[in-house]
Amino acid sequence: MKQAFTITRQYPQPLATVWQAWTEAERLQQWWGPQGCKVEVKRLELRPGGFFHYAMHFAGAPVMWGRFNYREIVPQQRIVWLNSFANEHCGIERAPFSPACPLEIENTVVFSEQDGVTTVSLSAIPFGETAPEYQFFDELRPSLQQGYGGTFDQLEAHLRGPAL
Repeated sequence: MKQAFTITRQYPQPLATVWQAWTEAERLQQWWGPQGCKVEVKRLELRPGGFFHYAMHFAGAPVMWGRFNYREIVPQQRIVWLNSFANEHCGIERAPFSPACPLEIENTVVFSEQDGVTTVSLSAIPFGETAPEYQFFDELRPSLQQGYGGTFDQLEAHLRGPAL
């Protein structure tokens, strides 16, 4: 049976503030992506069928591209998207580090708030993958924990910082 990767974090900010960080281009580019990477938002269409297309700039490395293809958006409750590496035109590309990496990963992030503390829970699972791609994903879990953990750390720092 396939098992999703999951990560949950709590932030001592109201849900509306955390939601803005996930849905506004000027905020997303301040925290989304791997640590050590500067994200440049090229397109943000926050609607089912829309795209978040972004460039990832790493010091001394060529630009890498990523994209979300939004599938479902329930304001202040849930966002579902297919995440993939991309080219500069927002087309899907293979991961630069392995041909065995799934082309697309379905991500579901759920938001909830209690007493001014917002919980963000993300689950990710390959979408339309082959058996070897799922095996690669399954073996990648420690790296996913580190990568998403670092990204969520950046969200925490962004939320603590000065308001835009």
